[in-house]
Amino acid sequence: MLGFFVVQLPFSVCLVWFLLMLLKHKKSHSDRIMMFIMGFLSVFFLCGSGYIVPSPNYELLAIYDIIMEFTSLSVFPLIYMYIRSCYEETNERAYTYLLFLPALLIPTASTVITAIMGVANSSHLVYAIYRNLIVPDMLTDLERAFVIMTVRSYRLVFYLSIAITLIYVFSRLFVGKFKFRHIHVFLSGRKSSFVANVIGLFFVAFLLLWGACSLFASIFMNPASVWSSVWSLVTAVVLFFIGYISAIPPLPGGYMNMARLSHPFEVLDVSPQEYMSGIDSGPVAERLTGYDKIMDSFNDLMVKQEGFLDPNMTIDEISRRLNSNRTYVSKLVNIYHGMPFRDYLNKMRIDYSKRLMTDEPDAALDYISAKSGFQSSTQFIRKFKELEGLTPTAWKSSQLKK
Repeated sequence: MLGFFVVQLPFSVCLVWFLLMLLKHKKSHSDRIMMFIMGFLSVFFLCGSGYIVPSPNYELLAIYDIIMEFTSLSVFPLIYMYIRSCYEETNERAYTYLLFLPALLIPTASTVITAIMGVANSSHLVYAIYRNLIVPDMLTDLERAFVIMTVRSYRLVFYLSIAITLIYVFSRLFVGKFKFRHIHVFLSGRKSSFVANVIGLFFVAFLLLWGACSLFASIFMNPASVWSSVWSLVTAVVLFFIGYISAIPPLPGGYMNMARLSHPFEVLDVSPQEYMSGIDSGPVAERLTGYDKIMDSFNDLMVKQEGFLDPNMTIDEISRRLNSNRTYVSKLVNIYHGMPFRDYLNKMRIDYSKRLMTDEPDAALDYISAKSGFQSSTQFIRKFKELEGLTPTAWKSSQLKK
């Protein structure tokens, strides 16, 4: 009985983090992604427990299997999106959402075949597959199709997804130049990307553990097995730290006491000075003057010198001019201006374009977009509509009617 409770630990940890993030009043972009990751994983582990409860309902195993296919394959693109958000990349590319196709297609095909075969027959076949009791020569064509879709296709995509996700996480660790000697730099507040790297390492550990569990399911999903208890305990610890470090900064010690680094894309309800002075971390209060100095230089460059009008202005260029770190400057912009750098830059340009359209109502959109720092009128119209809810032409018409 104790072994059964131990193997439920991954589910319990994921459920707790999911509920805490769900109840969080103001969620950042990465908070929402992590909430879905923990939610899907909690459902996955809950359905997985349907195989190992003391009195399993074998009639429902096919249903559990379909749900596990959907939730597990949905986690990989979410991990990809979360790691991107940790490195200040908020704009999801179109192909990102194509990564969810396997999570839709494979469970859908399994559902159709299960409906044709019947849930009871499908469940018994799933049990036979799990126990390695199937005899290929005795299977019907429909049962072979079920095996191909439920076992072979799913496992192929599952392991391929693990491999691709691991490669991506390692590539981000390489770009982030993860080195253990950065720990003291990070703790002094000068290496904020270390947080993202630590999260990446925990995801690497989780993916490896998850892959091992799938490869040796008969061992790790047996509550009486010592290996099952060890795997569950280690996985629960890894999942706990993923949530502890990345998802809930307000907890005591959360974020490795790095709440001074604004959670990616978090909009604050208090002033930067109030936020930083209220953090129980000595080096932060001492460095507040340094923060103000960097932001004074940033504001001078962007506002007084109108650096936002330069279409080639990027966070890397600004960091170079300020002799600072890209991620560090980006975090400070989040804290002081309450938005990511790209949103701040677009807002400055849109505000400037509105002044231009008011002062020069007959000016062409190409002229307005170029003068406002946009690289094309198409980009200008798209960003303007995102911020104002209507096109530049419609906005100008509404102003003329006033």
